[in-house]
Amino acid sequence: MSHFISWQVCKHELKQKVKNRTLWLLFALMQVLLAVALVTSWQQYQQSSSLQISSQHMVEQQWLAQPDRHPHRVAHFGHFAFRPPSALSYFDIGVNNWVGNSVFLEAHKQNSANFANDSQASLLRFSELSVANLLLFVWPLLLIALGFSCISGDQQKGTLKQLLAIGVKFNHLLLGKGFAYLLLSIGFLLPVFIASIMISALADAVLSAEVLLRIGLLFLLYLGYCLFWVCVILLVSSLTRMPKHSLTALITVWFVLLVLAPRTLADIAQQLHPHKSRNMLALKVQTDIRKVGDSHNLNDPHFNEFKQRILTQYGVDTIEQLPVNYGGLIMQEGERISAEIYQRHYQTQLDQFAAQREFIGYFYWLNPYLAVRDLSMAISGADSRHFFSFEQQAEQHRFERIQRLNTIHTQEIDHHNDREQRVSASLWQDFPEFHYQPASLSWSLSNSLTAILAFVAVITLLLGVLVTPSVQRRAFIHA
Repeated sequence: MSHFISWQVCKHELKQKVKNRTLWLLFALMQVLLAVALVTSWQQYQQSSSLQISSQHMVEQQWLAQPDRHPHRVAHFGHFAFRPPSALSYFDIGVNNWVGNSVFLEAHKQNSANFANDSQASLLRFSELSVANLLLFVWPLLLIALGFSCISGDQQKGTLKQLLAIGVKFNHLLLGKGFAYLLLSIGFLLPVFIASIMISALADAVLSAEVLLRIGLLFLLYLGYCLFWVCVILLVSSLTRMPKHSLTALITVWFVLLVLAPRTLADIAQQLHPHKSRNMLALKVQTDIRKVGDSHNLNDPHFNEFKQRILTQYGVDTIEQLPVNYGGLIMQEGERISAEIYQRHYQTQLDQFAAQREFIGYFYWLNPYLAVRDLSMAISGADSRHFFSFEQQAEQHRFERIQRLNTIHTQEIDHHNDREQRVSASLWQDFPEFHYQPASLSWSLSNSLTAILAFVAVITLLLGVLVTPSVQRRAFIHA
């Protein structure tokens, strides 16, 4: 019987919304906006993917087209590593617009894309036309427009008192109205997610089971996000007497949670855990490298201990007596040292960014928008962790490539008249290309447990608050 009453309330609420032509117009406009966002993001994804594939092919051809030359000249000629967009970056752009997609790989230097902090991204995301952004920012406003008067309107018109008088329990009323708005949300979400599956199926790459799973998780995530806003709307509308008061309170909640809090928290996180700019990081790395000497200078005093160790290892008295080129050996040692110095500073940067994310994570329990935003980026493979993974893969590729050239220098170039010699270009024709390894779904979500638990806990708490006697008594008093 109780389920029947709730279902009747749900049907009545849906009929009331169907009759409102203005809200239907807003609903249609939102669907058009989603379609535009999906198409433009997909076109951008295709262009970016095509450009990076062609660019990677071009630099590989340039690498292979080098003439016979000194291997150290080849090392300074350099190479590029490109990061292809993730399979769902057309759905959620994430941080992609604020970080680089390529890294120049060269000897003695670790180039990096700009370190863009979360404060910049959280501010600029607000004006970004993407599917995720529309679902995060605009759909809650439309839900508020649909439901701000769902309880307070009945209170004002006196129908709430009549419903309670004929035996309709307040919980049945909440369940029926809440289910109605959840059905509207499902109807709003389904078209864009079905379109996403179709787009992925029509893509050059085969629609994998993991991509389907990611799309499914995104649907559940945004459905949960809609449920959160439905609970907030029902709670606020139950605690206010007048619809205009409900609308004011809900717009304030929306502004604080989605606009004010993210920007403020990101600024605080940056102040508490500051990270270096790209130029400052490069300066610190170069300063520390200079302290260990110049690997281009065979007589640099900082490498005396290394020289003695090599002479002892080969059982000779001078570098001229070595069966290999000492210049190549010292290049290998210098590259190893510079890579270690860079990794130490780079890890410090990563620790600072992790500390910033951890600080933001403390507020998942108060602001579910933050949890949903970060989960959406993680599932879509478009958050900062995926970008840092690309940089680390590029650096590993750079180090291996340069050290292989240093090995050629050591074995193929005579120490005498080192700089005037050349080696055959065939020696670097078989160098492996850079292939970015996308992260698995388990890795993408490996740091998301707090966000998931916080989001579920907040929704559970809201549902629990809605059925508490105090909320019902407040509604009875207003009625």
